[in-house]
Amino acid sequence: MSNPARTVIGILFALGAVALLGSTLLAQQGQPPDVPTIKIVGAGRQQIPIAIPVFDGGAEARGRDAAGTLRDVLRDDLLFSNYFSIVPDEYMKLVGPFNDRRGNYKEWAGIGADALMVGTARLEAANYVFEGRVFDTTEQRMVLGKRYRAESDQVRLMAHRMADEIVQLYTGQQGIATTRITFVSQVGKGKEIYVMDYDGARPKRITANGSINLSPSWSPDGKSIAYVSYRGNQPRLMIQNSAGDVRPAFPQKGELNSAPAWSPDGRYLAFSSARDGNAEIYTLRVADEALTRLTRNNDIDTSPAWSPDGRSIAFTSDRAGSPQIYVMDAGGGSVRRLTAELSYCDAPSWSVAAPDEMIAFTARVPGGFDIYVHNLKSGTLSRLTDGTDINEWPRWSPDGRHLAFASNRSGAFDVYTMDASGDHVRRLTKGGSNSSPSWSR
Repeated sequence: MSNPARTVIGILFALGAVALLGSTLLAQQGQPPDVPTIKIVGAGRQQIPIAIPVFDGGAEARGRDAAGTLRDVLRDDLLFSNYFSIVPDEYMKLVGPFNDRRGNYKEWAGIGADALMVGTARLEAANYVFEGRVFDTTEQRMVLGKRYRAESDQVRLMAHRMADEIVQLYTGQQGIATTRITFVSQVGKGKEIYVMDYDGARPKRITANGSINLSPSWSPDGKSIAYVSYRGNQPRLMIQNSAGDVRPAFPQKGELNSAPAWSPDGRYLAFSSARDGNAEIYTLRVADEALTRLTRNNDIDTSPAWSPDGRSIAFTSDRAGSPQIYVMDAGGGSVRRLTAELSYCDAPSWSVAAPDEMIAFTARVPGGFDIYVHNLKSGTLSRLTDGTDINEWPRWSPDGRHLAFASNRSGAFDVYTMDASGDHVRRLTKGGSNSSPSWSR
């Protein structure tokens, strides 16, 4: 890969570490060290109403544009989290500008705002500076203050950072606004690997070999992506790191290797291989390229997915006559069938939000394919999509509250997200053919 391309990919992978030149707690007189007492856990709890007035962008047009983008992105992030509801703009017109005085807190609480966020954006030299403050209207005090500095192409990332801080503050859970999704997109006659923000913004192409590249999978630390590439006319399992360096996962001699999946600790890759004549599940110890075969039968075993604790692997097998989802120990023992009610199942994905016991998968239905979730604890089966289209390849968000998937419901295939309940479907990609999403952790 050429040096310019390697530089672009290095920036892309390292975004979470170097995109912001600074992120510091605002020094505010009287700011208490503790956090709000409100804690919400689980999707069924009441949402926190938060007011987000128009951010102050200063006198310059670019500052005002950045302020508008920051507010829009942050509002969207908090809504997507399902932890918050946004106080309507028309309600905020009933109160004056916010100031840190007791009477003003009561006015904002009176329009239903339990929390209030104010923000400013300024252009300083070649960078934008964003300051955000969150106030608790009941306790009448500031509970969070952050200052970020970034280049113009990273304005959205500043908003994502702030949204994750707010989610962490009120829920104790890690936010997902700074996560990314990798996927496959048709480029001419080839298929290339792309990466985009979790909301579909800023897509970046990270392969450019003109061949077929499939099944991308994030490493747990977000620094590498494993995928299958037909570059050289033979399918090989490849690993691309944050510097843009690409290498074969292990020595391969033309056998079909597919469907890589990283273990939760990043030490192993599970994948399907026909190296011994039949498609079986293997694990690769990445450090020394040691291979271990887990399944042994005359049928096709593929699409492995690790449990959050790394002790089990779900996979697809047609050993019962049609493809079904099975679960086995990470060493290959104690194989048990998970699905029985459906005629054709594939592409399992185990929620990575421990201790979740949820496996999402694709199943054939009359007229198409839909996405289901099996609850291992209760044994219940839930259907998340319902239509005459193809909905496939579900992959969990790192908080276990959302799923990315591919669907042709709009004609061509695109990547979508939805809540774990199947609600709030969002289309992330438009144009071409896009498939096989994988959500970073």
